[in-house]
Amino acid sequence: MRAPAAPVRSAVPWRLLFAHLRRAPFRTVLTLSGVALAIFLFVTLRSVNESFSTAVESAGRSRLVTGSAVSLFVNLPAKLEQEIRGVGGVRNVTHWTWFGGVYIDEKNMFARFGVDVPSMREMYGDLSTGKEILLGPGEWDAFNDDLQGCIVGAGLARSYGFKVGDRIPMKGNIWPGDYDFNVRGIYSAGSPQIDEVSMFFHWKHMDEKVGRRSEVSLFVVEAEPGFDLAKISRDIDGRFESSGNRTRSLTEAAFNQQFISMWGNVPALLTLIAVAVLFAAFMIALNTMLLNARDRRVETGVLKALGFTDRAIFRLNAAEGVLVCTAGGAAGAFGAKLLFDVGKVDAIYKFFPAFRILDETMAMALGISVLIGILSGGIPASALRRMSLMSALRGIG
Repeated sequence: MRAPAAPVRSAVPWRLLFAHLRRAPFRTVLTLSGVALAIFLFVTLRSVNESFSTAVESAGRSRLVTGSAVSLFVNLPAKLEQEIRGVGGVRNVTHWTWFGGVYIDEKNMFARFGVDVPSMREMYGDLSTGKEILLGPGEWDAFNDDLQGCIVGAGLARSYGFKVGDRIPMKGNIWPGDYDFNVRGIYSAGSPQIDEVSMFFHWKHMDEKVGRRSEVSLFVVEAEPGFDLAKISRDIDGRFESSGNRTRSLTEAAFNQQFISMWGNVPALLTLIAVAVLFAAFMIALNTMLLNARDRRVETGVLKALGFTDRAIFRLNAAEGVLVCTAGGAAGAFGAKLLFDVGKVDAIYKFFPAFRILDETMAMALGISVLIGILSGGIPASALRRMSLMSALRGIG
């Protein structure tokens, strides 16, 4: 007589999934770690790229940056400020000057700017509408009243242990002299446009130290509401076109974009690296799942003999890849979030002030890890599904 056919079982034997994970724990952990590392790098690199875009998008829409037409590194006479203020549509003008200098050791590198404190407060501080530099009114007053005063970013304060009332010794190089600055406040950023790893002090103080050179690096021009920035830019540059101090005025967004372009095509390079890392993670996961599928051919034959459907077998084996890769992806993505956004690794903010791990980046990272799991688990699962019962029981492909 003919043997009765095994009953059809469409349910998936999910208990075997956890048995599969425990069967080769070292292999599982290595695969999960590889995917976690790849997703961690992807989140980091994409966040760096996003920081470039954010620096441009968060720029003040009513501000211009005026610098030398010769080079970004050529200073302009401070007296040009009064002429710029006389241009129609100009509401306010302030200036920033790169100081350079050495704090204890040349390795201690962070941005140091000499500024005009009253106009800076009106344009960026508590007297502005944007409030991009967050500092209490009392701290602003203390900073304004002390010619040797300075304010430092919260990230800088964490890195070097600066506190209000401390003295910061500095040796000038671009602006020669020995300086002592009094910390009058620790600011935080109210916009991605501002970083938290910079130091600001009175431009007048360093100008007096060098014998009143009266030079600044850049003017920042705030326009009156409703005025055309392009026209103001042309009017400013037109005033100095025939002088020995020709200027070039750009919107703040265009200036930020120009500054980023000095790095070269970094965003494209970082994107290429991220894609390569993700492809490597996929190949690692696929290799692991293929090895697992080879070890389970006889088991697959037994399941087929017991009546489990091809679909149930496919779902069981594909689920393993999805579970491992998703767990790895979640570990990598949330690890990056914890390290950079919660742990505040200040080293990265020195180079990328607008660095943030966005929710969209997290969602994309998790989606990619799931996709890697589906592909790496689904390919070998399909092979097991198509395998005949006799071939599976013999343990041959």
